[in-house]
Amino acid sequence: MALQIRAATAAGGDHPNEDYFLASNSWAVVLDGVTRYPDDGCVHDVPWYVARLGAALASALATGPALREALARGIEVVADAHRATCDLENPVSPAATVAIARFAEDRFEWLVLGDCAIAWRRPGRPVEARSDDRLARLADPPRPIVVGGLRRYSIEYVARVRNRPGGFWVASTDPDAADQALTGTEPFAGLEAAALLSDGLTRLVERYGRTWTQLLDLGLSQGPASLIATVRAAERSDRRFGDLAKRHDDATAVLLGPR
Repeated sequence: MALQIRAATAAGGDHPNEDYFLASNSWAVVLDGVTRYPDDGCVHDVPWYVARLGAALASALATGPALREALARGIEVVADAHRATCDLENPVSPAATVAIARFAEDRFEWLVLGDCAIAWRRPGRPVEARSDDRLARLADPPRPIVVGGLRRYSIEYVARVRNRPGGFWVASTDPDAADQALTGTEPFAGLEAAALLSDGLTRLVERYGRTWTQLLDLGLSQGPASLIATVRAAERSDRRFGDLAKRHDDATAVLLGPR
């Protein structure tokens, strides 16, 4: 099934972009690398991780398994690629959040793990969006501290809640995390457009008051780069960022639609 695909990605600063995307004529993937912690037990950086996971997902998706199975295979392939050199038991081993969309026969299939998002629209109906908000719903999280120059949760707390029941889930070293991904299937007939977004762009909805309809309309009418320009303008004028917070995050959008 042929798709029209438009995409844009940009780093949030001078550092390498830790987002990654891939797309074919029947599927698309967006990965948002988790900002690295010090002492993560790995000789590789986050761009290495997301590039390897993207390649492994491309290979798995080409053989047609269920999306959770494809993600589990991808995580396992990357784990095997650095098992001999890195401590995969480290609780902050490099990781990513994930969004996958696939168009198969008469179906639109989607998966999200972590706070990437997928949104889609049918003519005359509101935009539907899905994201995994378990990180935002942690029960009684501690106050962030400064770790590696940024305010975030301590490694000790992350060890208790990352890829643990009652916590939140990301793609890292354990293929079983894929079982916790949110998934769904929609009819392809009548689908007008879909978007896969890293959380650097879902800020437009979650922080800056745009609706999902406004976000999708802007991307479709002016292209995915316009979404990045819009969120950057909002971030520059936002006075709510505290010291050591990430004002600009890596941002990626992939827009999909039937040809």
